[in-house]
Amino acid sequence: MTDKELITLAQQEGFTAAVIPTSEVVVDYGFRKFCEDNLCGKYGANYSCPPDCGTPQQVHEKLMSRNSALVLEKICPINGYDDRETIQKYKKAVNFSVLDVSDKMAAAGYNVLPLGYGGCPLCTPCQRALGKPCTFPERKISCISAYCINVTELSASSGLEFGWSEEKLYLFGMVLFDR
Repeated sequence: MTDKELITLAQQEGFTAAVIPTSEVVVDYGFRKFCEDNLCGKYGANYSCPPDCGTPQQVHEKLMSRNSALVLEKICPINGYDDRETIQKYKKAVNFSVLDVSDKMAAAGYNVLPLGYGGCPLCTPCQRALGKPCTFPERKISCISAYCINVTELSASSGLEFGWSEEKLYLFGMVLFDR
């Protein structure tokens, strides 16, 4: 698929999108602290989250093992950041949309690695919590924060809009892939 075809695929899932080389994805290992603070409750409880997804250095190697990134964005209306239920609904929906794009890219022969928000939503609860192996190891989606990706810089390098607003929630996902 050409970049234009990948962007069209993303648009069909409701995203604004851009294709960039992974060398333009800015990583800051300090973002791992957000995962370690465990505000989402998934640290050590979801296979796609730390510590199971790997150390910051290991996930950086996974990131750089692909040469391109399809950066995906949805801007969703909110009534302030206190509306946690709506925000969680949007994050989950974005993860499933990222997975849909990733699945279509994989079906086209791409070696993909999807990233989204707040850990993988495919199994509730995650099989890790039950002491069982991951049901979908090739499909699970990790959080952008777990990969220490600076979303502010990602938006700048991809040319996508980003901001903080009480009325808009800027949600990013990405599919790392090889050409």
